[in-house]
Amino acid sequence: MSGSTRRAARLVDHDGHLASRCITFVGAGPRTAGIVERLIANQAEIDDRPLILHLIDPYPPGAGRIWRDSQSGLLTLNSMACDITMFTDSSCTIEGPISPGPTLDEWAIEVREGRIRDIDIDPRADPELAQEINTLGPASFPTRRLHERYMTWFLEQAVDGLSPGSKVMWHRDEVVSVADDNTGAQIVTLAGGDQLTTDLVIYSFGHLGSELTGEARYFTDFAAFKGSKYLGPSYTADADLGAFEPGEEVIVRGLGLAAVDLLVLLSEGRGGKFLREDGRLVYHPSGHEPRLLLGSRRGVPYRSKVSSTPRGDTYVPRYFNAEIAKQIADNTPGLDFSDHLYPHIRREILHAYYLELFTGSPDRVALTWHKFRAGLDELDLDGEEYADLVERAVPDPLDRLDMALLDRPLAGVQFDTAEELQQWTRCYIAHNLERSTNSRYSEMQALFNGILFAFLAASEISTHRNWDDTSFVREYQRRWYKFFSYIASGPPPNRLEQINALSEAGIIEFLGAGLLVHTDNSTGEFVAKSASIPGERRTRALIDAWLPEASIEHTDSAVLRDLIESGAGRQQQLGPIATGFVDVRQSDARLIRAGGGVHPRRFGVGSGTSRPNGGAFSRPNINALAFREWDSVARAVLTELRNIREAAGTPEHQPEPDDVNSNESTEEEFSSAFDSAAYYSPDDGAQDLVRS
Repeated sequence: MSGSTRRAARLVDHDGHLASRCITFVGAGPRTAGIVERLIANQAEIDDRPLILHLIDPYPPGAGRIWRDSQSGLLTLNSMACDITMFTDSSCTIEGPISPGPTLDEWAIEVREGRIRDIDIDPRADPELAQEINTLGPASFPTRRLHERYMTWFLEQAVDGLSPGSKVMWHRDEVVSVADDNTGAQIVTLAGGDQLTTDLVIYSFGHLGSELTGEARYFTDFAAFKGSKYLGPSYTADADLGAFEPGEEVIVRGLGLAAVDLLVLLSEGRGGKFLREDGRLVYHPSGHEPRLLLGSRRGVPYRSKVSSTPRGDTYVPRYFNAEIAKQIADNTPGLDFSDHLYPHIRREILHAYYLELFTGSPDRVALTWHKFRAGLDELDLDGEEYADLVERAVPDPLDRLDMALLDRPLAGVQFDTAEELQQWTRCYIAHNLERSTNSRYSEMQALFNGILFAFLAASEISTHRNWDDTSFVREYQRRWYKFFSYIASGPPPNRLEQINALSEAGIIEFLGAGLLVHTDNSTGEFVAKSASIPGERRTRALIDAWLPEASIEHTDSAVLRDLIESGAGRQQQLGPIATGFVDVRQSDARLIRAGGGVHPRRFGVGSGTSRPNGGAFSRPNINALAFREWDSVARAVLTELRNIREAAGTPEHQPEPDDVNSNESTEEEFSSAFDSAAYYSPDDGAQDLVRS
């Protein structure tokens, strides 16, 4: 590490006290960008002394690994551009100031119109990305590559607001360990051998990998011994798919978003083309595709994102909202998700759906909304009276909402032949697409709204003391989250249309629901059986298309292993269940030590922690949990920095400009470098993101 950068990491005033306070982020993805923005927004109120921020990540700051530019341009987000923002708005109930800004589609408009400049997209070097930003609309599903530009711009706008004397530096490296020194400061060691001395550390855990265990470990060893092929749970964009040869049959377990990415990379990614012919999407193979045999527990893909707009009466939750959830939790020791919460959630989702159906499409119902709602208020949803009410009120069975059937459409369904299953699945997908994209069926948008608001309401009690531990982990964190993802976080509509086209072209074959795979030691084959069709399918290749489960015991992250092994942090334990999450205090995200009590200088955020996870970005105008989390953590961090300064008796001192500008640059030189993205690079690989 160069001496100039070491000085930037820990600036000392003329009396030997810290003139600036230093925070190091382990990971520099979207959550880090969001917290950085909130630190800057709250800085003037809580502690306006200079900040030195170190962002340590091998992937670009702001975007991180998932949204980085260096991946296939075929991969897209599953959110529309109008539903993506990193900015707080008037709906946010936060203590810090509101700092509004554009959604991704609004940002693209401002870039096109020249109101936002210096976005690094060269039409000659990258014509696809240039075309995308020129044609992006509110209902577009942007590529991850374009999303990286938006996230980077957001972070750059944030750091422009830092107080004088402050600096943000990106280290293209990984943290391997963090230790306490005898003053309470934190010593951060990087994989490259450099060290930083810092006041506070924020672990920003995103999607961490895990070493293969259990069945995946067995399949890996089996494939290696028998000369077969197995790809375990992984992030699809980073997976090596080259081993799967043209025409080779491959069993694929999973039909979620990771599987959708896999299909894209093994079809279009290998030169195939989707063309619209006579109104139908047709796939033209390149001849380089393997043949994929797809199955899962449900046997069908995640449901399409919805593009219609409600036109009926305004939806206001009636049976389940944050207040009702809190009342239930407060009065229910041994809180069980299935027994105490889901009945209210189910009724609320039905309420959202039928309100829109009855008031938005009155020609498709036979009763008034008020009469139907009276039954919804009073009747047992599993009783004959309710079933009779729905049958009388909604003449078309396809317009009726059956939650169990929605969740498991192939439950109890068996076909005599594989071809019958192919036809049924393609019809199911086509029906899903019709209902999700045709404005006539606006009740599907209402269904999405209902489950989204129920999900947000339930998240408000995710840390309540009354939870039954087993129900919390198995039913709330796992089953409920997966059901929500299946309904509300599915792929863009065009992906499902492409799946049907791939099926018709013979590139993929559906295996159905209840898929089980075992091995045949005598042949070296993987053997798949399904509850939907008779017989079995045998191949010498298997892919498990999902992300690795959170696991502290088997993580591939050196810094996470160090955190646990050193005792500075611990795994969350709920009764007999180890959750796989890093345990943090719910009020401020401070890490909880192995022996209990919080670590005074370390915080943890993200999907790998026990705190409610608000996601990497949000929809606008929903009082986003992510923004509330980032604001509360930023304020706790700034308050701790102020307390450190006051405890040390640090005199008020503004560092001289050349104390901060470790490369002796002037403010204008930093501005020029920042604006052109030609970031300063000291010897250790750190890069300045903002002038002092």
